[in-house]
Amino acid sequence: MKVSIAMPAIVSNGAALPEGKLPVEILETLLHSFSGSRKNLIVPPSIGVDVGVTNTRGKYLVTSSDPITGTAKRIGWHAVNVSANDVATSGIMPDCLSVVSLFPSGTSKYQISSIIREINSTARSLGITVTGGHTEITARIERPIIVVTCFGSGDKFVTASMAKKDDVILMTKTAGIEGTSILSRLDKVRDALPASALKKAQNVIQKLSILPEARLAFSTGKVHAMHDTTEGGTIGCLVEMSLASNLGFELVSDSVQIYDATRKICKLLSIDPLKLIGSGSLLIACAEKDQSQIIRLLKRNGIKCTKIGRFLPKKAGRILTRKDGTSTKVVDVSIQDELWPILSQYGNLS
Repeated sequence: MKVSIAMPAIVSNGAALPEGKLPVEILETLLHSFSGSRKNLIVPPSIGVDVGVTNTRGKYLVTSSDPITGTAKRIGWHAVNVSANDVATSGIMPDCLSVVSLFPSGTSKYQISSIIREINSTARSLGITVTGGHTEITARIERPIIVVTCFGSGDKFVTASMAKKDDVILMTKTAGIEGTSILSRLDKVRDALPASALKKAQNVIQKLSILPEARLAFSTGKVHAMHDTTEGGTIGCLVEMSLASNLGFELVSDSVQIYDATRKICKLLSIDPLKLIGSGSLLIACAEKDQSQIIRLLKRNGIKCTKIGRFLPKKAGRILTRKDGTSTKVVDVSIQDELWPILSQYGNLS
């Protein structure tokens, strides 16, 4: 199928929108416009839920699509992991994918082959089969864009919309994993960080998959909802979970684990690590009595997991606090990822 790229009408009819995900109020309007057969649709398009679920021949089929637009380095690795992560947050593991690869004019056969090989090797490492897709050269873009759609099927699932009032919020690994990897290639960062810290920041890309922790946590039967911390980071994705589940939340900000290299990069760029794109970290909602079982299981398998907050009744709002109860702040529903303004300000990545 051919893909054409055109300027969205919304830009010509008003102010240009910022880079990143669409504002919630616009996205809600667009989602309501979808129509068609819903006979087998179990989970329709909705705010904060990154998967669709259909009932297909007695099995739940989970699908998710994601583009990679913020980086060209290791783009195949990013593309496969990010889409696979979304499917895995349902508790169902992805087993196949389709990929659309768009390359700008002037791209060589070697460059295309390199990215396609990376897509294939990444998929194999996760136990995922590449079933096909589409590849083309187009003059309408300036760098490669890879869009991956992952599929998985199973007998039961959860989504980000299934969190319950008083559920505790658990988080695996650390904040801003994907953003740390991307921003470590900025000249400003490369010039400022010691070589050892820079190498650690670049190597966090290896932590991008949340499939192991999603599989383990879901196997306990105690998980109510899961969401990976992609665009908008820890805070942005908690907002999405709260909107999807019609709840409020309290996030204890200094309970969130932050990798030392991430902290150094964010301090240098004057950005908030809790709002930095964080693929590689998983948010888990469960009953308070079940948190220890999940945390212990993940720890036994070498995965750090920390309690960072709690879901509240919707009327309580979205609250950011500290362990000592100070610095209470209401979190706005619109969170822009810290990555996009930084990339706009400092230009191309090395």
